[in-house]
Amino acid sequence: MNSSTSSAVFNDLGGLANLKARSNRGDEIGALKETAKQFEAIFLNMMLKQMRESSFGDPLFDSDAGDSYRAMFDQQLALNLSENGSLGIAKLIENQLGGQVSNSTTQSDNPFKSFSFVAPKLNNNVHVSKPLATTPEVDNTKATNNEKKSFSSVEDFVSSIWPYAEKAAKELGIPTETLVSQAALETGWGKYMMQGANGQPSYNLFGIKADSRWDGDRVSVQTTEYRDGVVQKERANFRAYDSLQQGFEDYVSFLKTSPRYSDALNSRGNAVEYLNNLQQGGYATDPAYANKIKGIMQGDTLIAAKAKLDS
Repeated sequence: MNSSTSSAVFNDLGGLANLKARSNRGDEIGALKETAKQFEAIFLNMMLKQMRESSFGDPLFDSDAGDSYRAMFDQQLALNLSENGSLGIAKLIENQLGGQVSNSTTQSDNPFKSFSFVAPKLNNNVHVSKPLATTPEVDNTKATNNEKKSFSSVEDFVSSIWPYAEKAAKELGIPTETLVSQAALETGWGKYMMQGANGQPSYNLFGIKADSRWDGDRVSVQTTEYRDGVVQKERANFRAYDSLQQGFEDYVSFLKTSPRYSDALNSRGNAVEYLNNLQQGGYATDPAYANKIKGIMQGDTLIAAKAKLDS
């Protein structure tokens, strides 16, 4: 086993921690290779276990101790087979996911938590829920030369979206800080704005999903949802826009054309009431969604960024 292997022996409990550390250091490609090998080793170990259980065993030498040693042997054998690339499963996993690692910028601290691709425009309003076998081509000329594709800092994020947020907030009758704070929560201050496999930003700052009413471009990412109080990871399709301006305009249109958000639109300029009504209308499954946005809106980070914007 070479030194780059994440887990040289089956009982190396530090293997996953090492993979996470490599990912955090920017070695996503190397970490992905080792992660793929780990998945193949798990599959091989399951296969060997089933083979053992389906056999008649050894009537003379079978014992609990023997079973334990055989299990350890099988686990180590699975690791060695995976390391040597005997079945090629790890390579298939790496090829399937490898294209997204270098360009992955999602609502996640780690690129292994979610991968994205751009689904084609659907004329029949069918909701896509399964990944495509191949990654479709995307027009990279959609974003103008002056359009932001990424944000270098919190201040850059706030100053870049403020004019659009100000216009949208005026139409909704709420403070601009409300929309900036919601966008900050959804994207991690712009750091994890959803994008396609080729790096094209979706400019979806508000996590609006692409349901049957949406016939435009979309991106598919793994997202966190709360179902009956239980946190679940799900893959979902989200709307993709050509620019920040289009993203904000669609946010306003989305709320105004959805009857369940009528109470939010009648909040009379009260940001807290707006956010509470937005959550009660079912905007997000996170029970703390409104409170998280309020925390950002009243927090020092936004206050400092706003002060710098005003200076």
